[in-house]
Amino acid sequence: MTDDASAAEAELAVRHRLLAVVAVVCLNTALYLLINAHPTRPPTLLPVTALDQAVGWHAWTIWPYWLLLCVNPFLALGLRSKAVLWAAFKAYALAMGLNMLVWLAWPTRIVRHALPDGLDGATRWAWELLYALDEPYTCFPSGHITIPVVVMIAFAAQHPASRRWIWLPALLFPTIMTTGQHYAIDMLGGAATALAGTWWAGLWGARRADAPGAVATGVSRP
Repeated sequence: MTDDASAAEAELAVRHRLLAVVAVVCLNTALYLLINAHPTRPPTLLPVTALDQAVGWHAWTIWPYWLLLCVNPFLALGLRSKAVLWAAFKAYALAMGLNMLVWLAWPTRIVRHALPDGLDGATRWAWELLYALDEPYTCFPSGHITIPVVVMIAFAAQHPASRRWIWLPALLFPTIMTTGQHYAIDMLGGAATALAGTWWAGLWGARRADAPGAVATGVSRP
């Protein structure tokens, strides 16, 4: 078999990637909402830090917050090789598994902001949708940070040239604070579980499965 044929065989069709990503998103969402709606014991109120107070709450940031949630599956669809996609799923499972263990063992909560008068109709709708879907629990660690960090690292492993710009979604990370969905400590915890999962899955410094010198797993270190 030629190198080109082997590389083509190692890549997944778009429809297969779409099915895999949709399945993972649906499973993760179902588990998150279940844990969020039924904490194992009375959740602990997290403290507001000086950084949280300095950042503040800003109604307009609901839009970049929703963008942060939506960018993850689109980046995941760019994981073409079976090896990198499988490594990403392993990293995702470990990182989110750690999050869920903490959510179950130590439920946490935040105090939500009341929506102010004067919001335009679309912005108020975006806030009301968020509040209807998401209870103010399971705050630490933040899955809204864990997931994009895992996906960004996996995307960089699949597409090394993207390392010049793949960090850009991180500019949206502060919106988990400016929307009052999380505090600073939640962001740090979410990043920590993501780094643990991607390290365990071998994605740090990984190369594409079809890159010269890559081993059969597709995620060898340089």
